[in-house]
Amino acid sequence: MRRAAAGFAIWLAVVWLAPPAPALSQGSPEPLLDGVTLQEVARHAAIASQIVDYEGTKVLSVLRGEAMETVTLIETRKRPGRTRLEFLSPEGVAGRLVVDDGLQTWHYEPRLHTVLLGPSLAPPTEPPSAGWLAEYSLRLLGVEEVIGRRTAVLSLRPRAGQGERRLWIDRTTGVALRAEERDPDDGLVMVAYFTRISFGLNVPSALFNMRAPAGARIMSQGGAPEKLSALPEVERAVGFALRVPQTLPGGYTLRGGAPVRHGPLLTASVEYSDGARSLVLFVAAAGRSGPPGRGDLVPTLGAGARAFGAGALRIVTWESRGRRLALAGPLPLADLLGIAAALSQGSGP
Repeated sequence: MRRAAAGFAIWLAVVWLAPPAPALSQGSPEPLLDGVTLQEVARHAAIASQIVDYEGTKVLSVLRGEAMETVTLIETRKRPGRTRLEFLSPEGVAGRLVVDDGLQTWHYEPRLHTVLLGPSLAPPTEPPSAGWLAEYSLRLLGVEEVIGRRTAVLSLRPRAGQGERRLWIDRTTGVALRAEERDPDDGLVMVAYFTRISFGLNVPSALFNMRAPAGARIMSQGGAPEKLSALPEVERAVGFALRVPQTLPGGYTLRGGAPVRHGPLLTASVEYSDGARSLVLFVAAAGRSGPPGRGDLVPTLGAGARAFGAGALRIVTWESRGRRLALAGPLPLADLLGIAAALSQGSGP
């Protein structure tokens, strides 16, 4: 589970963060770069997201255990800092949509019919400071073609640590067409690359105006914005008793709930808050909720119980007393599992 969370952090770095522009002790021109210095290539890469619009298909593979897990998505960027990610495969993530409009990030998770609101992850408009960049060692590994475009292959190593990041920087636009993360123990732990890309498009601004799907639950890291109802009203709407506790471990107190419809499935969502963060417990009749999805098995919660990460969310799903439950929130999986165990063993559903 920890490796899965770490893999998602690597993915965020690849998708959102512009390649850093490491400072060099000297700016001598490189023969392989037609007289251009590495500093100039790195500086171009650092500002690429601010000056180039593009749309392309990207493949991302992250090491999980002893195997690489791969997702395919469509990435669209529009100046100065807007990003749209549409997940295509595999089946477990198909339909996931992430939109960053430069002010906030919308993450729609179709498996929970939920939108998570969070702060923008767009890179800063100013290039990184030279003091921070000086902590990395930069080396030119060569010049290669990626999807028919000439790239400079850069190696970045932290001066005070281990690991390596390799970037294939498009010589024309400065966009990283391929990126790799290498670990001294596990070797290649992440690779992301475009299989196609189009530059200079007149990307419509409307693509970055996210609208929540009808009936979707909206969660915010600072609390859900929609109106919550008293539980008896929610029970009448969904047609079954919830029997949820008033408090959860960690100081979370019941705030209310709402019915959520996803196709033919009617689910109750119940929100808890500790004053700063929110947790949402989804409750549905087990016979109508379908089989558990992908994720790591959690035997302590019973057969079929699973836990997984979905963006900033951590999610635990299990069955208890004729109900299918999913507990979601921006907590470490270990903490969320502890709360789920308390729900199953105590006065929960």
